[in-house]
Amino acid sequence: MSPFKIVRGIFLSVLIILVVCTFFFVHIPWWIFLVISSLFIALIGIGSAVMRYEFFLKSYNHPENPDHKIALTFDDGPTEYTPEIVALLENYDAKGSFFVIGKRVEEMPDQVKRMSEKGHLIGNHSYSHHFFFSMFTKGMVLKELIKTNELIKSITGKVNVLFRPPYGVTNPSIAAAVIKMKMPVIGWNIRSFDTATKNPEQVVEKVISRLVPGSVVLLHDSLPQTLGILEAILLYAKEHDYKCVTVDEIFNIK
Repeated sequence: MSPFKIVRGIFLSVLIILVVCTFFFVHIPWWIFLVISSLFIALIGIGSAVMRYEFFLKSYNHPENPDHKIALTFDDGPTEYTPEIVALLENYDAKGSFFVIGKRVEEMPDQVKRMSEKGHLIGNHSYSHHFFFSMFTKGMVLKELIKTNELIKSITGKVNVLFRPPYGVTNPSIAAAVIKMKMPVIGWNIRSFDTATKNPEQVVEKVISRLVPGSVVLLHDSLPQTLGILEAILLYAKEHDYKCVTVDEIFNIK
């Protein structure tokens, strides 16, 4: 049972007890209902925003027995910057994991095919990456997952099973769709914040200062500064004998 279902059960039980007490025993002040409801909403918000808490469903965030391996992951592609990133990875004999957006796959199928041919992993990052994706119903999420998986298969010839939610947000609808599709959800344990930090050197310092065996780094191949950030990380990884592998290998997902 997920933490969400446990918390929801406790909240409903407490609410029922308070209502019964109010009607049959002693009046309960309205602010107590407000405090309990606010606490429940806050827990839902935190659980939705922080995937590693696994509030709604299990996710892969911390590899077990990773040896001296790390995983570099890229969201929101493919874009015009992706070819240079793929070439740079090849120069360092490194493999990456690219969680692609379906509508961009349609626009740049050759890039997706090339990534796959070079041994990089292609994962599902939804079809639209809509700003309100977290408000989609289970049916809407399913359509996005299925459509993007079909695109990946038609281009690469490989069946994809891995999913990373847009914005790293999960909720009951997303969880229900993912569980129905039997798709492992891939998280991270080092968030570079490359989309929020204007200084690439700060991003590099943040990442390499936390780099250890089993690190799963979140980057984006939709930004012009990613190439420089990636090269600095790859150089550091090479100097410290880290092997850059795909997420299925580091998490031992069959």
